[in-house]
Amino acid sequence: MNWKKAVTIILGCALAGTVLIGCGGQQAAQKDNNQDGKNAVKIGLLTRQNLSEDKLNSLLKEKDSSGQAMVVTYYDNLSAMQMGLDAGNIQTMRIYKSVASYLTERNKNMIVKEVADHPMDEFCFGVRKEDETLKADLDRVIAEMKADGTLDKLSKEYVTGLKKGEEPPAVTLPFQPGDVPLRIAVTGDLPPLDLVKADGNAAGFNTAILAEIGKRLKCSIEVVQVASGGRAAALTSKKADVVFWTVVPVEKKTNNEAVGLKGLFMPRDADVPEGMSLTNPYFTDELVDVVKK
Repeated sequence: MNWKKAVTIILGCALAGTVLIGCGGQQAAQKDNNQDGKNAVKIGLLTRQNLSEDKLNSLLKEKDSSGQAMVVTYYDNLSAMQMGLDAGNIQTMRIYKSVASYLTERNKNMIVKEVADHPMDEFCFGVRKEDETLKADLDRVIAEMKADGTLDKLSKEYVTGLKKGEEPPAVTLPFQPGDVPLRIAVTGDLPPLDLVKADGNAAGFNTAILAEIGKRLKCSIEVVQVASGGRAAALTSKKADVVFWTVVPVEKKTNNEAVGLKGLFMPRDADVPEGMSLTNPYFTDELVDVVKK
């Protein structure tokens, strides 16, 4: 065995070992640093529903046009991602601007750094494909709430108009004893958009929307809290009837591709699992980077 082959085998085994012990994104970053001879930006993202960490990193490596290597690490909740930032496992958290504003107002050690190409996501409900009537009902209610100004009113009250340092208020969800509730899977860890407080009460923008939808559909609403990566499974296992929230990139190309990360274009439905249908969007927000000062 020549020395080049031996070195190749040793490096391959070392890389495999680090992947097996965890922190996949962090080890992938080290790999890119070694191979490309430059420092990769280590980005934290909430776990996607259908786009695996390995697949996303592969797309970034193949399609990135910014000249800066990037490596993504997934986190199942915002709190874990903040810990990753504090520990130096990632250099930036890529999250929604409304969430970033909420966090940086309460943590003076973090600042918002806007992403150069301002990728945008649309928030939708996810339902099982066979639940066509439910999807039609949700689309109808979303359209009504847009037309009569309810969505804008709730967005101002719970997102843009939330006073500095103020916590999103709890929202009472409609529930009638004996009624079969519409079960909604939420992460509960994305304030001020999606929040379940420590006392178990649902709060924030999404909960206010759910309450309004329950009233308009005349049905009870039950919140089922899941991790970010467990949203699709909650739907397919019928633990929940609706996934709330599900996002798709805002289209910026005519060939059905949209900006997902800096310099990366991906299909609009890349993160929509098989068997899931999406409603019309009810909210749009841009992605920004949150970094340590």
